[in-house]
Amino acid sequence: MTRIEAYGSGRVSEIPSSWAEMSPVQIRYAFRIFGRCASPLEFHIRMLHKFLGLRMRRPRGNAAENVYLLCEQCLGFLFAEDDGMPRLAMDTIANPLPRVGRLRGPADLLQDLTFGEFRAAAMAVQAFGRSQDPSDLDDCLGILYRSRSRRPNRAGRRAGPMSGRRFDRDRRAASRMRPWQKSLVLAWFCHCLQYLQSERLLLNGEEVDLAQLFAPEGSGSKGPAVTWNDLLVQLAKDQTIGNIDRVDGEPLFSVLQILWSNYKEAKRYEASVKTQKGH
Repeated sequence: MTRIEAYGSGRVSEIPSSWAEMSPVQIRYAFRIFGRCASPLEFHIRMLHKFLGLRMRRPRGNAAENVYLLCEQCLGFLFAEDDGMPRLAMDTIANPLPRVGRLRGPADLLQDLTFGEFRAAAMAVQAFGRSQDPSDLDDCLGILYRSRSRRPNRAGRRAGPMSGRRFDRDRRAASRMRPWQKSLVLAWFCHCLQYLQSERLLLNGEEVDLAQLFAPEGSGSKGPAVTWNDLLVQLAKDQTIGNIDRVDGEPLFSVLQILWSNYKEAKRYEASVKTQKGH
Protein backbone atom coordinates (compact mmCIF):
# COMPACT_ATOMS: atom_id res chain seq x y z
CA MET A 1 0.00 0.00 0.00
CA THR A 2 1.07 3.61 -0.62
CA ARG A 3 0.72 6.07 2.25
CA ILE A 4 -0.46 9.56 1.36
CA GLU A 5 -0.46 12.43 3.85
CA ALA A 6 -2.57 15.53 3.20
CA TYR A 7 -0.35 18.53 3.80
CA GLY A 8 -1.47 20.66 6.74
CA SER A 9 -4.33 18.42 7.84
CA GLY A 10 -2.37 15.52 9.28
CA ARG A 11 -4.69 13.10 7.50
CA VAL A 12 -2.95 9.96 6.32
CA SER A 13 -4.52 7.63 3.76
CA GLU A 14 -3.42 4.41 2.11
CA ILE A 15 -4.10 3.53 -1.50
CA PRO A 16 -3.33 0.25 -3.29
CA SER A 17 0.00 -0.07 -5.05
CA SER A 18 -0.97 -3.18 -7.04
CA TRP A 19 -4.08 -4.96 -8.31
CA ALA A 20 -3.59 -7.61 -5.63
CA GLU A 21 -4.06 -4.92 -2.96
CA MET A 22 -7.31 -3.69 -4.49
CA SER A 23 -10.61 -4.93 -3.10
CA PRO A 24 -13.10 -6.68 -5.43
CA VAL A 25 -15.30 -3.57 -5.22
CA GLN A 26 -12.43 -1.36 -6.38
CA ILE A 27 -11.55 -3.74 -9.23
CA ARG A 28 -15.15 -3.88 -10.41
CA TYR A 29 -15.33 -0.08 -10.26
CA ALA A 30 -12.18 0.21 -12.37
CA PHE A 31 -13.57 -1.97 -15.15
CA ARG A 32 -16.98 -0.30 -14.95
CA ILE A 33 -15.68 3.24 -15.52
CA PHE A 34 -12.73 2.45 -17.80
CA GLY A 35 -14.73 2.62 -21.03
CA ARG A 36 -16.52 5.78 -19.92
CA CYS A 37 -13.38 7.83 -19.32
CA ALA A 38 -12.18 10.18 -22.06
CA SER A 39 -8.50 9.61 -21.27
CA PRO A 40 -6.16 7.59 -19.03
CA LEU A 41 -5.68 10.73 -16.92
CA GLU A 42 -9.41 11.02 -16.23
CA PHE A 43 -9.47 7.35 -15.30
CA HIS A 44 -6.55 7.82 -12.91
CA ILE A 45 -8.22 10.78 -11.25
CA ARG A 46 -11.46 8.87 -10.78
CA MET A 47 -9.60 5.91 -9.31
CA LEU A 48 -7.66 8.18 -6.96
CA HIS A 49 -10.90 9.65 -5.64
CA LYS A 50 -12.31 6.15 -5.23
CA PHE A 51 -9.27 4.97 -3.28
CA LEU A 52 -9.36 8.02 -1.03
CA GLY A 53 -13.12 7.88 -0.53
CA LEU A 54 -13.65 11.39 -1.90
CA ARG A 55 -16.31 12.84 -4.14
CA MET A 56 -15.19 13.25 -7.71
CA ARG A 57 -14.14 16.86 -8.34
CA ARG A 58 -12.01 18.16 -11.18
CA PRO A 59 -8.85 19.66 -9.62
CA ARG A 60 -7.85 23.21 -10.48
CA GLY A 61 -4.70 25.33 -10.20
CA ASN A 62 -1.92 24.01 -7.99
CA ALA A 63 -4.20 21.24 -6.74
CA ALA A 64 -4.53 19.93 -10.31
CA GLU A 65 -0.76 19.78 -10.73
CA ASN A 66 -0.38 17.87 -7.44
CA VAL A 67 -3.16 15.43 -8.32
CA TYR A 68 -1.71 14.73 -11.78
CA LEU A 69 1.74 14.13 -10.27
CA LEU A 70 0.25 11.83 -7.61
CA CYS A 71 -1.59 9.81 -10.25
CA GLU A 72 1.58 9.45 -12.33
CA GLN A 73 3.68 8.32 -9.36
CA CYS A 74 1.18 6.02 -7.62
CA LEU A 75 -1.28 4.63 -10.17
CA GLY A 76 0.94 3.56 -13.03
CA PHE A 77 0.31 -0.11 -12.19
CA LEU A 78 -3.27 0.15 -13.44
CA PHE A 79 -2.26 0.26 -17.12
CA ALA A 80 -0.18 -1.70 -19.58
CA GLU A 81 0.53 -0.90 -23.21
CA ASP A 82 -1.00 -3.16 -25.85
CA ASP A 83 -0.08 -2.16 -29.42
CA GLY A 84 0.20 1.44 -28.24
CA MET A 85 -3.23 1.38 -26.61
CA PRO A 86 -3.62 1.45 -22.81
CA ARG A 87 -5.42 -1.48 -21.23
CA LEU A 88 -6.15 -2.47 -17.67
CA ALA A 89 -3.28 -4.63 -16.46
CA MET A 90 -5.14 -6.65 -13.84
CA ASP A 91 -2.86 -9.32 -12.37
CA THR A 92 -4.71 -10.80 -9.41
CA ILE A 93 -5.60 -14.48 -9.07
CA ALA A 94 -8.50 -13.76 -6.69
CA ASN A 95 -11.85 -13.75 -8.48
CA PRO A 96 -13.16 -10.16 -8.28
CA LEU A 97 -16.57 -11.16 -9.70
CA PRO A 98 -17.64 -14.33 -7.86
CA ARG A 99 -21.30 -13.97 -8.75
CA VAL A 100 -23.46 -12.40 -11.47
CA GLY A 101 -27.14 -12.72 -10.65
CA ARG A 102 -27.88 -16.42 -10.23
CA LEU A 103 -24.65 -17.40 -11.98
CA ARG A 104 -21.66 -18.34 -9.84
CA GLY A 105 -18.08 -18.10 -11.00
CA PRO A 106 -14.99 -20.16 -10.14
CA ALA A 107 -12.93 -19.89 -6.98
CA ASP A 108 -9.61 -18.02 -6.81
CA LEU A 109 -7.10 -19.26 -9.40
CA LEU A 110 -9.81 -21.57 -10.82
CA GLN A 111 -9.20 -24.04 -7.98
CA ASP A 112 -12.69 -25.59 -8.08
CA LEU A 113 -12.81 -26.30 -11.82
CA THR A 114 -12.51 -29.75 -13.27
CA PHE A 115 -9.81 -30.24 -15.87
CA GLY A 116 -12.52 -30.49 -18.54
CA GLU A 117 -14.14 -27.20 -17.51
CA PHE A 118 -10.80 -25.46 -17.45
CA ARG A 119 -9.71 -26.89 -20.80
CA ALA A 120 -13.01 -25.98 -22.50
CA ALA A 121 -12.86 -22.41 -21.17
CA ALA A 122 -9.24 -22.05 -22.30
CA MET A 123 -10.11 -23.29 -25.80
CA ALA A 124 -13.01 -20.83 -26.02
CA VAL A 125 -10.70 -17.94 -25.04
CA GLN A 126 -8.15 -19.02 -27.65
CA ALA A 127 -10.92 -19.14 -30.27
CA PHE A 128 -12.06 -15.65 -29.25
CA GLY A 129 -8.49 -14.36 -29.54
CA ARG A 130 -8.32 -15.62 -33.12
CA SER A 131 -11.81 -14.68 -34.31
CA GLN A 132 -12.89 -11.83 -32.02
CA ASP A 133 -16.34 -13.41 -32.36
CA PRO A 134 -18.43 -12.49 -29.28
CA SER A 135 -20.06 -15.94 -29.32
CA ASP A 136 -16.66 -17.53 -28.55
CA LEU A 137 -16.31 -15.29 -25.48
CA ASP A 138 -19.89 -16.16 -24.47
CA ASP A 139 -18.92 -19.85 -24.68
CA CYS A 140 -16.15 -19.21 -22.16
CA LEU A 141 -18.43 -17.20 -19.88
CA GLY A 142 -21.08 -19.92 -20.01
CA ILE A 143 -18.53 -22.50 -18.90
CA LEU A 144 -17.13 -20.39 -16.07
CA TYR A 145 -20.42 -18.92 -14.80
CA ARG A 146 -23.27 -21.36 -14.25
CA SER A 147 -26.24 -21.69 -11.91
CA ARG A 148 -25.82 -23.46 -8.60
CA SER A 149 -26.27 -27.23 -8.36
CA ARG A 150 -26.98 -29.26 -5.24
CA ARG A 151 -24.39 -31.87 -6.12
CA PRO A 152 -20.72 -30.78 -6.21
CA ASN A 153 -18.39 -31.96 -8.94
CA ARG A 154 -15.16 -33.80 -8.14
CA ALA A 155 -13.43 -30.46 -7.60
CA GLY A 156 -16.04 -29.44 -5.03
CA ARG A 157 -17.79 -26.85 -7.21
CA ARG A 158 -21.58 -26.79 -7.12
CA ALA A 159 -22.34 -25.83 -10.72
CA GLY A 160 -24.87 -27.05 -13.22
CA PRO A 161 -24.05 -29.37 -16.13
CA MET A 162 -22.02 -28.33 -19.17
CA SER A 163 -24.61 -29.64 -21.63
CA GLY A 164 -28.37 -29.79 -22.14
CA ARG A 165 -31.13 -27.25 -21.66
CA ARG A 166 -29.89 -26.01 -18.32
CA PHE A 167 -26.45 -25.21 -19.72
CA ASP A 168 -28.04 -23.46 -22.73
CA ARG A 169 -30.06 -21.33 -20.30
CA ASP A 170 -26.96 -20.51 -18.25
CA ARG A 171 -25.00 -19.61 -21.38
CA ARG A 172 -27.74 -17.23 -22.51
CA ALA A 173 -27.70 -15.60 -19.08
CA ALA A 174 -23.90 -15.30 -19.22
CA SER A 175 -24.08 -13.76 -22.70
CA ARG A 176 -26.21 -10.97 -21.22
CA MET A 177 -23.46 -9.87 -18.83
CA ARG A 178 -22.57 -6.21 -19.12
CA PRO A 179 -19.58 -5.42 -21.35
CA TRP A 180 -17.40 -4.37 -18.40
CA GLN A 181 -18.23 -7.65 -16.63
CA LYS A 182 -17.20 -9.64 -19.68
CA SER A 183 -13.95 -7.68 -19.94
CA LEU A 184 -13.27 -8.28 -16.26
CA VAL A 185 -13.87 -12.03 -16.44
CA LEU A 186 -11.76 -12.31 -19.60
CA ALA A 187 -8.85 -10.37 -18.05
CA TRP A 188 -9.00 -12.40 -14.83
CA PHE A 189 -9.23 -15.78 -16.56
CA CYS A 190 -6.38 -14.95 -18.96
CA HIS A 191 -4.18 -13.94 -16.04
CA CYS A 192 -4.99 -17.18 -14.19
CA LEU A 193 -4.20 -19.11 -17.37
CA GLN A 194 -0.84 -17.37 -17.73
CA TYR A 195 -0.12 -17.78 -14.03
CA LEU A 196 -0.66 -21.55 -14.15
CA GLN A 197 1.67 -21.85 -17.13
CA SER A 198 4.48 -19.64 -15.88
CA GLU A 199 4.50 -19.20 -12.08
CA ARG A 200 5.53 -21.52 -9.27
CA LEU A 201 2.61 -23.06 -7.37
CA LEU A 202 2.30 -24.80 -4.04
CA LEU A 203 0.49 -28.12 -4.57
CA ASN A 204 0.01 -30.35 -1.54
CA GLY A 205 2.90 -28.64 0.21
CA GLU A 206 5.28 -29.00 -2.76
CA GLU A 207 6.48 -26.10 -4.87
CA VAL A 208 6.05 -26.93 -8.55
CA ASP A 209 7.14 -25.13 -11.71
CA LEU A 210 4.44 -25.89 -14.26
CA ALA A 211 6.25 -23.85 -16.90
CA GLN A 212 8.42 -26.95 -17.39
CA LEU A 213 5.38 -28.88 -18.63
CA PHE A 214 4.77 -26.45 -21.50
CA ALA A 215 8.32 -26.13 -22.79
CA PRO A 216 9.04 -27.71 -26.20
CA GLU A 217 10.64 -31.13 -25.90
CA GLY A 218 14.42 -31.33 -26.15
CA SER A 219 17.11 -28.96 -25.01
CA GLY A 220 16.90 -25.72 -26.99
CA SER A 221 14.07 -27.10 -29.09
CA LYS A 222 12.13 -24.67 -31.25
CA GLY A 223 9.28 -27.08 -31.81
CA PRO A 224 5.66 -26.35 -30.94
CA ALA A 225 4.93 -25.74 -27.28
CA VAL A 226 2.88 -28.26 -25.33
CA THR A 227 -0.84 -27.44 -25.02
CA TRP A 228 -3.51 -28.40 -22.49
CA ASN A 229 -4.93 -30.82 -25.08
CA ASP A 230 -1.51 -32.46 -25.37
CA LEU A 231 -1.43 -32.97 -21.60
CA LEU A 232 -4.94 -34.45 -21.69
CA VAL A 233 -3.97 -36.98 -24.37
CA GLN A 234 -0.73 -37.76 -22.53
CA LEU A 235 -2.58 -38.68 -19.35
CA ALA A 236 -5.18 -40.69 -21.25
CA LYS A 237 -2.41 -42.62 -23.07
CA ASP A 238 -0.58 -43.34 -19.83
CA GLN A 239 -3.84 -44.46 -18.20
CA THR A 240 -2.65 -42.61 -15.11
CA ILE A 241 -6.25 -41.70 -14.35
CA GLY A 242 -8.27 -43.33 -17.10
CA ASN A 243 -9.65 -42.40 -20.50
CA ILE A 244 -10.15 -38.85 -21.76
CA ASP A 245 -13.59 -38.47 -20.18
CA ARG A 246 -12.27 -39.60 -16.80
CA VAL A 247 -9.35 -37.17 -16.99
CA ASP A 248 -11.68 -34.30 -17.88
CA GLY A 249 -13.79 -35.07 -14.82
CA GLU A 250 -10.90 -34.80 -12.37
CA PRO A 251 -10.17 -31.61 -10.39
CA LEU A 252 -7.82 -29.28 -12.24
CA PHE A 253 -5.27 -29.11 -9.43
CA SER A 254 -5.27 -32.90 -8.98
CA VAL A 255 -4.43 -33.27 -12.67
CA LEU A 256 -1.67 -30.66 -12.35
CA GLN A 257 -0.20 -32.58 -9.41
CA ILE A 258 -0.21 -35.84 -11.40
CA LEU A 259 1.33 -34.13 -14.44
CA TRP A 260 4.11 -32.72 -12.27
CA SER A 261 4.72 -36.11 -10.67
CA ASN A 262 4.93 -37.76 -14.10
CA TYR A 263 7.30 -35.03 -15.29
CA LYS A 264 9.64 -35.58 -12.35
CA GLU A 265 9.57 -39.33 -12.89
CA ALA A 266 10.44 -38.89 -16.57
CA LYS A 267 13.35 -36.60 -15.67
CA ARG A 268 14.65 -39.09 -13.11
CA TYR A 269 14.47 -41.83 -15.75
CA GLU A 270 16.37 -39.66 -18.25
CA ALA A 271 19.06 -38.95 -15.66
CA SER A 272 19.33 -42.65 -14.86
CA VAL A 273 19.77 -43.57 -18.54
CA LYS A 274 22.46 -40.90 -18.98
CA THR A 275 24.29 -42.20 -15.92
CA GLN A 276 24.23 -45.78 -17.23
CA LYS A 277 25.50 -44.68 -20.65
CA GLY A 278 28.27 -42.75 -18.93
CA HIS A 279 29.54 -45.97 -17.45
